[in-house]
Amino acid sequence: MTRNAGGLTGWGFGPVLGLVLILIPISRSLSLRIVFSVVVLAGTAPIMWWVSGPVPGLNRGTVVLALAAAALAATASYWLLTRRPVRAFLPQFHAVDGLPVLSAVASVWVVQGFITVRSVEQALQLLTQSWDFAPHFNMYNMIRNHGAVLAVLPASPDGGPWSAATYPQGFHALVATLAEVVAGGRAGDVGQEVVLFCRLVGVVTVLGTLLVVAGLTALPVFRRNFFVTLPLVAIVATAWVVGPGAIPVFGAFPNFGLGVALCIACIAIVQLRRVIHPALGSSILMLALIGVAHGWILLLLLCLPSVVVYGWHLFLHRRQIGLGVWLFQAVLVSLGGAAFIAAIWQVRSMSAGEVLTTTGGIALADTGVAVLCVVANALVALAFYSRRKVGSAEARHGTLTSLHVLATPLFAAALLICLAVFQLTQAGALTYYFHKSFLAVEILAIVCTVVGAAELWSPLLVARSRRKAFVAASLLTALGATHFFGLPFTGLSQQGLKPTAHGANALLQQSTSLAGPIPPLVSKLVQVARVKQERTFIYVGFNDYFDPMLAAQWSLTLQGKWTNKIEPAIPLVRPMYQGPSKVPDAISGILDTMPELDVLVDQGLVPELRAAFPQHASRIITY
Repeated sequence: MTRNAGGLTGWGFGPVLGLVLILIPISRSLSLRIVFSVVVLAGTAPIMWWVSGPVPGLNRGTVVLALAAAALAATASYWLLTRRPVRAFLPQFHAVDGLPVLSAVASVWVVQGFITVRSVEQALQLLTQSWDFAPHFNMYNMIRNHGAVLAVLPASPDGGPWSAATYPQGFHALVATLAEVVAGGRAGDVGQEVVLFCRLVGVVTVLGTLLVVAGLTALPVFRRNFFVTLPLVAIVATAWVVGPGAIPVFGAFPNFGLGVALCIACIAIVQLRRVIHPALGSSILMLALIGVAHGWILLLLLCLPSVVVYGWHLFLHRRQIGLGVWLFQAVLVSLGGAAFIAAIWQVRSMSAGEVLTTTGGIALADTGVAVLCVVANALVALAFYSRRKVGSAEARHGTLTSLHVLATPLFAAALLICLAVFQLTQAGALTYYFHKSFLAVEILAIVCTVVGAAELWSPLLVARSRRKAFVAASLLTALGATHFFGLPFTGLSQQGLKPTAHGANALLQQSTSLAGPIPPLVSKLVQVARVKQERTFIYVGFNDYFDPMLAAQWSLTLQGKWTNKIEPAIPLVRPMYQGPSKVPDAISGILDTMPELDVLVDQGLVPELRAAFPQHASRIITY
């Protein structure tokens, strides 16, 4: 009750939760504990928000903290009762375990604009720079205020479904869970929630960075020698922090970025299948798959090779796995199946053809670099195939299974070609979902190529790693890797040397925007958020350099009244694209066809518009 009322909350509870999760002794490897911690949060959050708690005043943040603390206390008690050494309880720190932390620091630097916002004006200034943050905030805010994902909420006050009820909300559930950890279970006013959402978007982005890089450094091949590992991890970290991996968060689809990070976690877990306990491996894999299904369900196709290889591994070792572990696997599959059914049920009313040909805007990664990464993955896969008959029977089997996992981008590229053919035949052009999927394939190709290269050639490099020249070469190669996707530094931008890496360039744009005056529309939206009335309204206005339909979306999401019945009003503001004189044309369609909806216009236009539409005068309001 204390936490639900706002007590025992604060940003310090976020690191506390992370520390508690990392101290749970699932492995000696610190990197694997980081992977476990992030996947547990991302995989359990969607499940928790599909049901409403039967205990009044109990929130999910409290549940997460309590369960994590209970798990830590139980394992600590077991350690003491069995007289195990304390050293074995604590994570073992290797030099490579510092690389996820350094990558997280770099990620904090890139998304500092999101994390450090201090006012609702600053938050809206950042969130309105990309189209999709309006619906994403709407989903998060609805979860915060109603206590469940939109798919299971009762019908809206107008009798219809809520907008985006068919959209997967795993990311939004995770953000809402973290919000309850740091701010309590009771939602604040909409201004406070906008600021909280903006900050937590940055936090989840950093968690994704930790997951991706720790997934690499948890693999044994990366833990043999720091200077062999450094350039390889630098490529992946750079790709994720400032390269193509930075596109999702700045393009307003951070849920997609989290989904790709969880796909990478699936690959890492399957690569660890022979060194971790089957119960642990299955648990992490299942939670990662749940996170993908409830985040961006199409990405499950990229996880298919990992699932097949892991299932085959369990089948081959079925005699070594005890009955208790098999029963645990059966329970896990049952629970996971229920979660997947929920994800499929949520999107059941969506037409696959319409979704796959949807138009939309997305920042494109460098196509040439993307193709290069896929080709490099093909070369690594070919090298693995050439070694399929080298070594013992177990070694040959391991080579073939690694080939199937690390060739995931080639499997995904084949699916991408099929998608391209479908879109070209149906829509005549490559559209939104092709470019988004291409981005995921590129990122996975980078990761799988690096892992494959390490498996193939790191043993040769380790033998030479003690030479001073090798250390110097490692450092220089790592420095070069940080520039593979463009110049990542912003310090000399005012002197004419501007960054070219996507993440660094986006950071510079955000910093420049925040340093300037607040755009007039942002100030208007803040006033719109303070309007209190029972009837739903939509903002119709013209503002330089701002999309009128996006402004209309934000007016609905700030009210928390965005429904499918109201949504057709958004395209009715299209006349505003022709200029400020078209306000009467834009509002006339809304006033005539949607009697349940008011229109909110700029203050100076109210007398003139009420005179022009006397029969609707009471429905023309202002802020």
